[in-house]
Amino acid sequence: MRKISYILLLTLFGITAMQAQIDTKAKTVTVTASAPLEKTIVKYRVKATLSMDQVYYADTRVENLEQLKKQYFQELKDLNIDTAIFQEKEMEYFSLGYQRDGTILYYETDSKELAMKLLKTNLLGVQLQFQVKQIVSSVNNKMALNAALENANTYATELCKTINTSLGDIKAISSSSNYNDDWTSFYADYQEQLTVNVEYNMN
Repeated sequence: MRKISYILLLTLFGITAMQAQIDTKAKTVTVTASAPLEKTIVKYRVKATLSMDQVYYADTRVENLEQLKKQYFQELKDLNIDTAIFQEKEMEYFSLGYQRDGTILYYETDSKELAMKLLKTNLLGVQLQFQVKQIVSSVNNKMALNAALENANTYATELCKTINTSLGDIKAISSSSNYNDDWTSFYADYQEQLTVNVEYNMN
């Protein structure tokens, strides 16, 4: 069975890696193509890690975790932030291997402005991380799928021309993306891709 494989970089809906395989005996061409998958931020979260590890040797009046938490909450109240919204995950803190007392607090909000406001505190012993939760709407998913299929069709058509054949109907198709809707760091954001694998008949 004779097969010809191609790997190219094409500029279609952005720079997209494409891969293809032509089976001249079965008269099929299989193409892998992708397109950008746009995400929408639906939630913001600030993770506050309070740890006595950072203040134990410092010149500070904070002697225990409760005092550290009280001091942190007071700074937030001075910013008119409701501290009752925090969710505490003490066991998560200890699972990270810290040596001294501490805890982890999460604050979720729909407002980016409020999340950014939470980052304005600067307190020894409190480490802050800005996170977001993103989703892909059905509209954006459909747009990405159509774009990926168009990329695949264009690529397969050009490949068929190289061996003096023409592209036929779709024989099989599957799609996938690496998307997940878990919390992620805002600064570690990246462009999701929707990938399709399409097998065409050749005329």
